[in-house]
Amino acid sequence: MRRLITRRIQYLLLSISHWICSHYFSKEEKQKWVVLGVETAAMLKNMSLALPNSVSVNFAANRFYDFNYDYQIYSQSKFTRLKNDLFCACLFGYLISRYERFLYLGNSSFLIDNKDGRAKEFELLKSKGKTLACYFLGTEIRSFRLMDNYAEANCIDVITTYQPISHPGINSAKKENARKQLGKTADKYADYIFNPAVEHMTYIDRETHPMIYFLGDELFYQGLNKFDEPKEVIILHGPSSPLIKGTPLVRAAIKKLQEEGYHFKYLEMINVPHVEMVASLKSAHIVLNEFYAFVPGIFGMEAMASSCVLLTSADEKIETSLDEGANEAWIVTPYWNIYDNLKMLLDNPDSMKPQAKAGYDWVLKNCSYDAGVKKLNHIVNA
Repeated sequence: MRRLITRRIQYLLLSISHWICSHYFSKEEKQKWVVLGVETAAMLKNMSLALPNSVSVNFAANRFYDFNYDYQIYSQSKFTRLKNDLFCACLFGYLISRYERFLYLGNSSFLIDNKDGRAKEFELLKSKGKTLACYFLGTEIRSFRLMDNYAEANCIDVITTYQPISHPGINSAKKENARKQLGKTADKYADYIFNPAVEHMTYIDRETHPMIYFLGDELFYQGLNKFDEPKEVIILHGPSSPLIKGTPLVRAAIKKLQEEGYHFKYLEMINVPHVEMVASLKSAHIVLNEFYAFVPGIFGMEAMASSCVLLTSADEKIETSLDEGANEAWIVTPYWNIYDNLKMLLDNPDSMKPQAKAGYDWVLKNCSYDAGVKKLNHIVNA
C-alpha cells in the first residue's frame, strides 16, 4: 500500500514538475542525452562522457569507484528512500522538459517499479517524442531459464549454473518474470538496445547492438619487456564473485601445477580497490579472468591493455557480437581447460610475449575510450 501511494504521488509530482519546467525553464539543451543507472564497472561514467554534453544520474554508490555525477541519488534509510523517490519524480519531469534523449543502464528507473518492466516510464517518454536507448549489463536481463536450457543442450556449465548458489533466490520465478518484462518492454519501446545475444540470453526478439568498452588511455601499458627473462612468472586472478568466475577451478589448476613442480607466483585479489587491481596488472604475465562467460569481463580487457596474456572462456564463435579477431587476442579457455592452457604457457614461455602483444593490439583497436566513443555515437547519434 505504501508503494502504491508513493507511486501515485510520484506521478502527480512528475506532472507538476514537467508543466512548470516546460513553461518557465530554457529548452536550449534539448538534443542532448540523459544517461542514468547504477554505476557498474565505470560504464555510467564512461557513457555519459562519451555522449557530448550529456548529464549523468547515478542511483547508488560503488565501493570500487569514486566518480562525480550530475545527479547522485542514494538511499540509506526508509526516510531518504521516500525523499529520493519524490525527488526522482520531480527530476524526471525537469529532464523530460529539457532533454530529448534518454539512455538507461541496467534496470534503473526514475519511477518506482510497478512490475511492468518500466513500461509506463518508457511509454511516457515515447509519448513526448523522446529517443530511448537501453544498455543492459548482465544479471538484470539474463534469463536463467533460457541460459539453463542452453547449458543443458550443450552439456556445459554456465554462469547461471552457480549464481543461485552464491545468490539464493536470484533464479526465482518472480525474478525471472521481472527480467522477461524488462526485455519485452525494451523490445517494444527502445530505439536502441545494447545486449550481447548469447552472453545475456533473454526475452528480446529484435537484433541488438554489442557491448561497448571504454578503456581510458591511463589503462594502456605497453610493458612487453616484462616477458624478457622474468625472475618468476606472475599469474593473477581477481574475481569480483569467486564462485561464478570459476575461482575453485582456478585454485585446483594452480595447486596441481605447484604439485608438479612448476615455479611461479600466484596472486589472488578479492575485494581489492580498482586502482590496486590495475597497478598489479603492470607486473603480471598471465591473468585468469572468468570461465563461465562468453565475453570477457572489464578486468579481462584491462589485463590485455596492460600487456598480459589473458585466459578466459569468452569465445567469438559463441558470442558472435565480439569484434573480429577476438579469439586471437586471448587464449580461449573453457573451465575444463584451465590447467591445460596454463601448463601450455608455462611449458612454452616464449609464446607469452607474442600473445600479450596480440591482446594489447586488439584491445587498443576495439576497446579504447576513443574506439568506444566512436562506436556509441555512430549508433545513437548517426
